[in-house]
Amino acid sequence: NMLGCTEASLLYSCLPLVYGYSMTPPILSITEEEYIINAKETLNITCRGQHPLEWLWPGIQEDTVQTGKEGDSEIVSINGVRTVKEEDCEGTDAKPYCKALTLTGTQANDTGYYRCHYKYINAKIEGTTAVSTYVFVRDFEQPFINKPETLLIYKKENICVPCLVSIPDLNITLLLTTSVLYPDGKNILWDNKQGMLVPTLLIKDSWYVQCETLIDKKPFKSSFFIVHIAGNELYDIQLFPRKAMELLVGEKLVINCTVWAEFDSGVNFQWDYPAKQV
Repeated sequence: NMLGCTEASLLYSCLPLVYGYSMTPPILSITEEEYIINAKETLNITCRGQHPLEWLWPGIQEDTVQTGKEGDSEIVSINGVRTVKEEDCEGTDAKPYCKALTLTGTQANDTGYYRCHYKYINAKIEGTTAVSTYVFVRDFEQPFINKPETLLIYKKENICVPCLVSIPDLNITLLLTTSVLYPDGKNILWDNKQGMLVPTLLIKDSWYVQCETLIDKKPFKSSFFIVHIAGNELYDIQLFPRKAMELLVGEKLVINCTVWAEFDSGVNFQWDYPAKQV
């Protein structure tokens, strides 16, 4: 995997939650790290494990509009057209719990990580309490699946342009305002799950950037990424109230997070709390 293309932090405070368990990770019916299907096909994945299981898939938060029950199955209607079905299935002696995921009418935007995890264990750690596979839903008329967004340029050496694709083996170039960048395997790197990693100096003077590919000599372009130079100095961060609180059941909890940072810094607030869906 390409280094530096995404920033992630590991919450070590979560790890003790799994130390007390004697377990093996769940396993999937799809054993490949990458799995390819064509758009409009049905995706079926089965997960088995030692404890009750649950699925997470791309777009689960923004696309789900209606849920219901059909026997022991949970039916999720996506935009009133397609469905995702989670249903219990037959386990084994070693892994008595089984949960099958079925997605009908797949689209390019369904490309991404499909993760199965132990439902009642808060820490979702790949290879311990969770397992995932990356599914490409191949659509030759929609090779790019990212939405328009702003690309914040900081003072760091490299920046990732997250041009996500539905087809894994494309040749991708990066269009700048006045030039074109090609992956060279050294300074400019392409990762089909994350995007294009480029030196910040090469794109900081562009107004926008855009990925491009050719399929049967037909050009396809990604959505625009507007380039914005941002500060990155973080001076202080505080939670209010500062002291521990005691509430009664049903009372409202209000916590304020305040950041003091360099002018024009892009601050992305991410909260972690008990029972958060990861």
